Amino acid sequence: PKRRWNGKDRTFKLRVSGKSDSTFNSCPGTHRSTTGGNVDLEETPVVCLSQGQKFVALSMTEAELYAAVVVAQYMMYVMPFLEFLCLQVEKPMVLEIDNKGCIDLINNWSVAGRTRHIDCRKHFMRELKEEETMVFHWVKGKLNSSDMFTKNLEEKDFKKHAKHYVGDNEYM
Repeated sequence: PKRRWNGKDRTFKLRVSGKSDSTFNSCPGTHRSTTGGNVDLEETPVVCLSQGQKFVALSMTEAELYAAVVVAQYMMYVMPFLEFLCLQVEKPMVLEIDNKGCIDLINNWSVAGRTRHIDCRKHFMRELKEEETMVFHWVKGKLNSSDMFTKNLEEKDFKKHAKHYVGDNEYM
């Protein structure tokens, strides 16, 4: 963790953040995408995931939105768990996504004429934003550490992202 808590200060708020990524149409047989992501507590991973999506996404933005929703749901699990332990969580929580179209959908900055098929997920994310429970930031794909959960990376990029999950290791 980057910050320290003495265990006594009841006003201290823990930071929960997340990163999501998706690889569109990555399975040659089923044409399904891959979701990757992580949830951090004080910049320390507490949830890491890599899974095939259960449906065929019709666009890259749709696949990224589905990945973001999965990570947001994990973040929404971590937050009440910490609150159950009588700990406070800093809000809004930050979810980083590397697809500008997905960010635009969530922030309601795009025309929604062709997005009816993803309405429920889109509105779930917008609701989190409007309640100020979560904010969504764009991050470059090369800086998104959850990239390693969706595709094979070059050694340099893999080592850079792996440090976030396993720390500095002599084998890395």
